[in-house]
Amino acid sequence: MGQTHLTDSQIHTLVIVEKTSAVLSLIGTTLIITTYLSIKSFRKLSTTLIFYASFSNVLSNAAHLVGVAGIRAGRNSALCQVQAFLQQSFMPADVLWSLAMAINVYLAIFHQYNATSLMKLNRIYFLICYGLPFVPAFVCLFIGSKVRGKIYGDATLWCWISTDWATLRITAFYAPIWIVMLTTIVIYILVGNMIFKKRREIRSLSYGDKRFNGRNNRLFGRINTTKVQISSNIRQGKGSYGSLVYKELSPPDTVAMRDRYSISISGPPPDPESQPSRSSYMQATDSRFRRGGLDSVTYAYTKCAVLFAVSLLITWVPSSANRVYSLVARGTVSYPLNAFSALVLPLQGFWNSIIYFATSIAACKEAWGSRPSIRWNKSHVHLSSTGSHDQGTESMIELSTNMPNRSP
Repeated sequence: MGQTHLTDSQIHTLVIVEKTSAVLSLIGTTLIITTYLSIKSFRKLSTTLIFYASFSNVLSNAAHLVGVAGIRAGRNSALCQVQAFLQQSFMPADVLWSLAMAINVYLAIFHQYNATSLMKLNRIYFLICYGLPFVPAFVCLFIGSKVRGKIYGDATLWCWISTDWATLRITAFYAPIWIVMLTTIVIYILVGNMIFKKRREIRSLSYGDKRFNGRNNRLFGRINTTKVQISSNIRQGKGSYGSLVYKELSPPDTVAMRDRYSISISGPPPDPESQPSRSSYMQATDSRFRRGGLDSVTYAYTKCAVLFAVSLLITWVPSSANRVYSLVARGTVSYPLNAFSALVLPLQGFWNSIIYFATSIAACKEAWGSRPSIRWNKSHVHLSSTGSHDQGTESMIELSTNMPNRSP
């Protein structure tokens, strides 16, 4: 499996794979940034953090597009050092944004934070997710030794922490990343446990309640119904005021306004065979479910955040395995592991765009429906808007309306 070095043809293939993945990510992040800034319906709570994470994807993909050019320029060159700095500073940012999403889910479910409260945390997340990796990445620019040279140097496919400082790759990069990802996974385990607990409560309230009528599977055995009848009579000298059919409307005088309502309330005896309304009970159950912290909005946001975390696992498992292998089997490299790393590491922005648009299907339909259409005839061109009245899902509406209004 291992070899002492990669051949030129292998490196050429890996560079093509790396740059192709980086281009796909740049296309995805460009679409994210463009739609978020220009179309209001895309500005949801679940997509806002992905939007913020897109800037780290753009900068890290710029480093990937440099490829081996930084290595060829030399270890002490500005190109190599800048490429390594971008990798060290902005690659971990995606993982921190995933933790921020997990924290939001935790706060929404366990502490009943609403969208407005969560939006207030974005500034803190922004400072931590970009500021925390920036500090060590910047410090590494100025650290080196006479024996091993600068920290940043040749890392096989790009400039990053060089093989002479291989232990630092684990302690300063991969170990913090995996601590953050494991913390994120623990949060989602707690959230998943709460979700299944709430669903069990719903099922027990909906189907296992003792108030079900065993004979005909009805929810209650007896329901009393009270009818309320309200009638309105107005006495006027000229015709009837308020009638649906009239020729001339005359305002009521002061006397006619008095005692114009009569209310009668009657309650017939209960009918044991009457069909109860199940929807009111289910609405009450759903209300309990929402107070418990898991409404449709929170569920939609949780789904988005979990998908984001899964994409990070896909991104970081092959790369971590590759670096651990290079640390354990010193002096050897693995072409398959390097190939997986070149494929998945630059794809963070691509996965983010897939999640962004997959959780914004209603917004996509609305944007597509409101596009201008062009109609041709012999002498004129007509531009019209095919505006869609589809307002999307409940979760999209609530998330969008809970966010601060911004003009596109």
